[in-house]
Amino acid sequence: MLLPLNIPKTMVNSSIYLFYPLDSEKGNRNSQKSRIQWPQKQSVFHKTGIIVTISANYCTYKTDLYNWIKTLNRRQALTAIALLISLFVCDLPGQDNPLPELTLQEAAPATVVPEDSLSELTESVLSLQEEATSPDTTSSESQPLTNEPSAQPDGPDVQEYIEPRRLRDIDLDLFENRLKLFRGFKEWDTDQVGRWARIDYLISWRRGTRTPSLATTSTAGTPIEEAGVLGLSSTSNLLGSNTLNDEATPGIRVDFGRWLPGSETGIGARFYSMFDAGSTHTFNEGIVSRPFFNVDAGENQSLPINFPGSEAGSLTVSSAAKMLGTDVYVMRPWRSSGIARINFIAGYQFSRFDESLMLRSDSTNLDGRNSIPVGTQLEVTDSFRTRNIFHGGLIGLSSDINGGDYTVSFLAKVGLGSVNHSIVTSGSSVITDPGGGTNTLEGLLVRNSNQGEFSSNRFTAIPEFSVRYTKHLNDSLDFSLGYSVIYWGHAVQPGNQVDINVDMTNTTGQPIMPFAIDHYWAQSLNMGLTFRY
Repeated sequence: MLLPLNIPKTMVNSSIYLFYPLDSEKGNRNSQKSRIQWPQKQSVFHKTGIIVTISANYCTYKTDLYNWIKTLNRRQALTAIALLISLFVCDLPGQDNPLPELTLQEAAPATVVPEDSLSELTESVLSLQEEATSPDTTSSESQPLTNEPSAQPDGPDVQEYIEPRRLRDIDLDLFENRLKLFRGFKEWDTDQVGRWARIDYLISWRRGTRTPSLATTSTAGTPIEEAGVLGLSSTSNLLGSNTLNDEATPGIRVDFGRWLPGSETGIGARFYSMFDAGSTHTFNEGIVSRPFFNVDAGENQSLPINFPGSEAGSLTVSSAAKMLGTDVYVMRPWRSSGIARINFIAGYQFSRFDESLMLRSDSTNLDGRNSIPVGTQLEVTDSFRTRNIFHGGLIGLSSDINGGDYTVSFLAKVGLGSVNHSIVTSGSSVITDPGGGTNTLEGLLVRNSNQGEFSSNRFTAIPEFSVRYTKHLNDSLDFSLGYSVIYWGHAVQPGNQVDINVDMTNTTGQPIMPFAIDHYWAQSLNMGLTFRY
């Protein structure tokens, strides 16, 4: 709004205007072509919403204004004073908001549409967009001065997502995580620090040792000559499936190590032990016999141990199975991503498992058959022991997938080296007559032909695989559950070394030592605690 005042003739082409910028978004001063924004620090005139503009293009002397003021009559002077007072007391509507200032638009839900020139300036400063957004509003150059305020948009501001235009507006944590997730596997992730010590409780199962029929029985009423003889319909096996050492047993595993300071190398050691999986079976009721095949007679026969009215005794079949191992290894990061890491492992591996099988029978003659004095005692013992010892190197990979408060780990490794197989057998038969005299002979299934110690060496591989779920309880304590399996490609077990073909005259070299080699495995479920410090 322009309010002209009369001026003296001594000021050529001069005028005084009271200029009220109705459009607070434009902020023009003397010329509509001006694009200069109001400064942030405003004067008293700005605060009241009124701007005084003086245009004196041809004012020749400073005294002209003074002389003009003296020529004002009283009424004109009062009018000028009233207008000046209104500068301080008037509160024009719509002018409470500060005038716009030049700022860089930050990432915000509201979209700000700048003028053409302001958009170009923003583009040159930010250099983040290829094309500047042109506003739909008409340039202010073509708009004449008017007493009416400019039309304002009726609807609310458009809400949309604006990408960050400044580096400080970027979520660096999210940006870094996205880089880690999609950058692929990189070499030598160096965030491993500290020491660890883990102890696991194991529940293990192993491949049992299969044996031929070692203890039999017969239905009541069977003659003593047919008692427990294989191949007859009246005979049944006392050991069921003839598989020993396959029961679930406890165990323990300890793993500890540290990452070397200032390097990308970790060293560690592991020890595990699976406790004895053996069992003991004693048979002393009804008909109990030890079956065999008599090579001289060419038929199946049996040695009665307990037979009502003829023999009184018991048969005990006992077995044992123990397994242990240790690893010493060096670990280095191989590949990593944002949430996963793969480590390369190499080192030394020692593994060993021992098994044994023993048959022991005691019987007393009750009827004096076959001219045997009544009360004669017979004690027969056959023992088979096997041992497998492995020494070699190990190579493998371990992987950790970090889920925040939990970790899923995998281990796949293989031991390559030499294994020593050893078999030790012994047997004896002790006859004690009623007078106390004794006579010691060979055993029933272990005789001169297969008694002694036998061994061999070969190259083998022992792979191992495990998976583990770890819950992070706090910064230094974890709880884990897992599964692991170890496989031996070559192993000797006692049940495979039993030959029931017996030559009582020792002329045919039977029973023999088969030295049978088979595979072996052991698997376990584990739960444990990990201490990190």
